[in-house]
Amino acid sequence: MDEGQECYEIRMKNATLYYQKTAGGFSSIIDKDGKDWIGFRKDSIQGYPQNAASEFRGLPNLVFRSDDDGAGHPGFNRCTSTLISRNKIKTVSNSGKWEWTWTFYSDYARLMVEKVDPDHSYWFLYEGTPGGKYSPHSQYWGTDKGGPNKNIPDYFFNNAVYDNWRWIYFGEESVDRVFYILHEQSDQLTDTFSYLGNTSEGVISPDGMVVFGFGRDKGAKSLHQDRGQTFLMGFEETGITSIEDHDRFNSVMKRIADD
Repeated sequence: MDEGQECYEIRMKNATLYYQKTAGGFSSIIDKDGKDWIGFRKDSIQGYPQNAASEFRGLPNLVFRSDDDGAGHPGFNRCTSTLISRNKIKTVSNSGKWEWTWTFYSDYARLMVEKVDPDHSYWFLYEGTPGGKYSPHSQYWGTDKGGPNKNIPDYFFNNAVYDNWRWIYFGEESVDRVFYILHEQSDQLTDTFSYLGNTSEGVISPDGMVVFGFGRDKGAKSLHQDRGQTFLMGFEETGITSIEDHDRFNSVMKRIADD
């Protein structure tokens, strides 16, 4: 159980993941030092931006709006998930319009979106806490277009970064690892990165989360429409503190993408 819902517990070489069965999403991704890089929590207080410290968090949070709103997001009950082999979980939305499969390897996981609602788009989101906490001023991020970046875009005040990326990593200065996500197929869709604090003070709020989305445009608009899209996620057991570190990581990502 994690935050009141039955889960699959997935134990990888350098992480333990909790996948809520009826949500079809991860409520916790815990590194080998016990730090939770998502930190989803049930919360009796409902509102924006307050739930950036609790119920907004999760991965992959695929479906937003429509009758399947919340499919793929922890805390919801829109899905059925089944272990179909030793290292594969298949999730089907209650409507039958969405299907996806996670495959788990020793040091990364791979999502394949197998069926989509032809009348609705989706995105792939990471909303969580790099290094196990909300601390924008001690955190960094990088993409295939550069890094490590220390700029702190503020979602609450509408200055998120919008671009088109193939991969991204998230890091915390006190932790010698990064969490990465890779979209295996290249596209021309808009992606976004920012921080969302849990009060009207924006990023200087006492708590909050990273907001990242493949296929997320301004106005919280989802853009992906095709089945067959695949996404990888995992930890790289090294911090990234320089351009040289970033370039080495870029080589790792290129090798993974080529494989």
